[in-house]
Amino acid sequence: MLRIDNTPFLFRNSTLRYHPEPNDLAHRYGVAILSVVDNHTVIITETNDDFLQFTRQNSENLTGAKLNDNSLWNDDGQLWQAICLVLESQETQTIIWQIKTDDSPYIFNCSIVPTSNQDKKSKTLTIILSDNSANIAFADQIQQFNYHDMLTGLPNKNYLNEAIEDKISNICPNGEIAILIINILQFQRINESFGYEAGDKIIQNISYALERALPENALLARFEGDKFSIVLAESEIGDLQEEAVALANTLHHEMNAALQTEHAEIHLALTIGIAVSRTPLKDGNMLTQRAHIAMQRLSKVSPNKTLVYQPELQTRATSRLKLENELRESLKNKELSLNYEPIICLQNGHLVGFEALCRWNHPTRGIISPIEFIPLAEETGLIVPLGNWVLKEACTSMKILKDKYPDVSNITINVNISGLQLLQDDFIDTIHEALVYSGLAGNQLKLEITETMLIENAEMARDILLDLKSIGISLAIDDFGTGYSSLSYLNQFPIDTLKIDKSFINRMNTTKDSYKIVHIITNLAQTLGMELVAEGIEHESQVIALKKLGCQTGQGFLFSKPLTFEDTELYVRKETTFLA
Repeated sequence: MLRIDNTPFLFRNSTLRYHPEPNDLAHRYGVAILSVVDNHTVIITETNDDFLQFTRQNSENLTGAKLNDNSLWNDDGQLWQAICLVLESQETQTIIWQIKTDDSPYIFNCSIVPTSNQDKKSKTLTIILSDNSANIAFADQIQQFNYHDMLTGLPNKNYLNEAIEDKISNICPNGEIAILIINILQFQRINESFGYEAGDKIIQNISYALERALPENALLARFEGDKFSIVLAESEIGDLQEEAVALANTLHHEMNAALQTEHAEIHLALTIGIAVSRTPLKDGNMLTQRAHIAMQRLSKVSPNKTLVYQPELQTRATSRLKLENELRESLKNKELSLNYEPIICLQNGHLVGFEALCRWNHPTRGIISPIEFIPLAEETGLIVPLGNWVLKEACTSMKILKDKYPDVSNITINVNISGLQLLQDDFIDTIHEALVYSGLAGNQLKLEITETMLIENAEMARDILLDLKSIGISLAIDDFGTGYSSLSYLNQFPIDTLKIDKSFINRMNTTKDSYKIVHIITNLAQTLGMELVAEGIEHESQVIALKKLGCQTGQGFLFSKPLTFEDTELYVRKETTFLA
């Protein structure tokens, strides 16, 4: 059985790295000058060193030798036949010249060039040889590039799949094979913090750290980007899955240990997907795909863990792909809609704004929860066009309500913005376009972003948020308290509002810890001069407690569920009646 040990990698039979050697790829040319006595006699008069080296001859043997004498080299008369054609046609001939040996033949590109006199009869011929060593070396290097990662020297995904199908299946025809796909979580943050050159060095260090944990005869490959893969095999059916999981646990432990870099000491977290199959295996890509599916399932829901592939994961992946295509079509066909959740002043019960929430009424599945399709949109990049549509639609709806009901002209519309959307190069232009298209003023729009997104993209986000503030747009941190909650970051961003996550509001009257957290957040907001919004209010007792703590505004089912635009207009109409 495979066993994980601490034997140094260099003393174990494992993954071979490829590091290209500097190659002299300059072409060399062998040249021989021939004197034509007549059509039956051609004599070698001069050769250069490369010609002698190529043909494995010396100048004593060749100078003065007649070329119609086939004893010079074993080529079945190939060169002499070409010379005869040159003498007959008085035109250059080019052949692939093969000199046979006891081992492999010597092969050259050979050109025979005539030099004509006034009678247009050649008195001199020039043979030019070029060997294929440069081409062969170049082709070999290209082959290595196709099968190895140039940064780490490890085998790549192409090598991996062929090894699974051919080499390993042949070695273990009646055994088992397991593949681990290893994802380095949030590696992009390392590149953004230290630069891509430093990130490359860290990837190299990670590859050596992974090697040190390898069992004997394991194959390590760089799968792509921040992902690696390991292949294990057994000649008999046994407990390979358990071995793979044990290896995964070791990798988690090793990577969680401090990794020293030139810039800082970093700790890495992994997600590892595992797939196991019996051999022989005809489709290595399928096994890799299964491990990758398991790894992807972990990336969002359970960081720093391991998952072994099960068939239901494939079913789920297929369903998600289908849902992605349907979401794309629904967005294209404008089949999505917005609901609006009222935001209320807790002191007097007046309406202060709405939060726009995207809804998807699927033609066959009915209402699909945003919890299902919003993460999918973020993973696939669809969140950008989806978010842009929500922005324009929400601004337009709010402008319609303000024009129709002047008494509520001071209300704002809150729109959630994803990190991917915010970091688009044209995001500020997108905001301008939505405001111009709708006619809404910038100070009537509030954008909600998560604290996690801010901290992960601090420098870029800060500049963008400052640009947004310059056109009057308000900014809120959504779900405050559930992310990093690094208070030192709050002073770096031009934030106007903190929104307390509903999980704290739900428990604030039943658990002391939640109440203390809400109290701390309200004190923080007051100290920093920020507005405060409590999310998910469902009971009057929560309102009473929040008012005592100094929370100004809130939203939740106690006041209203999210409303369609038609119901939103009715809500606004009642508000205006109340104000009158």
